[in-house]
Amino acid sequence: MSLQVSNKRYAKCQKDGNFYEKLFKEKILSLSLTYKKATQKDDWYKHIDCYVNGYGVDVKGNRHLETIWLEVKNVNGNKGWLQGDAFYIAMYVIELQKFSIYKRLDLLNHIKTNTKEYTESKKDYNKFYTRKKWGKKDILVKYKYDDIKHLEITKL
Repeated sequence: MSLQVSNKRYAKCQKDGNFYEKLFKEKILSLSLTYKKATQKDDWYKHIDCYVNGYGVDVKGNRHLETIWLEVKNVNGNKGWLQGDAFYIAMYVIELQKFSIYKRLDLLNHIKTNTKEYTESKKDYNKFYTRKKWGKKDILVKYKYDDIKHLEITKL
């Protein structure tokens, strides 16, 4: 992948992230809950985008009923957002037009209990997906919404 394509992809991800974080903030404030934007340090190292009533939340956008990626390790091999410090994960599911709210530890424990095999095919579900052959160090797991909705706390 060229540097130009990589920069465009990063810019789009940043724009999407900002959009969903703003939408989440609006929903939280409309419920009269307290909202505080996380510091850049908390965002980068703790995987926390904001605090709601004092609890750290990592906001994810562009999720689909048939494809929800959960990040165990990031592209550099560091802890992914499932191993971060956020208490909650708020995933915007496009088809539901709502944020699906989970306890981060519930998702992490679900993966530890239910995911055993590795794959290099992003078509596979419920397997640790790796891109080692491309020099990437990330580990992700793809689930369908129906496979994790029993862990959902609420929808916003």
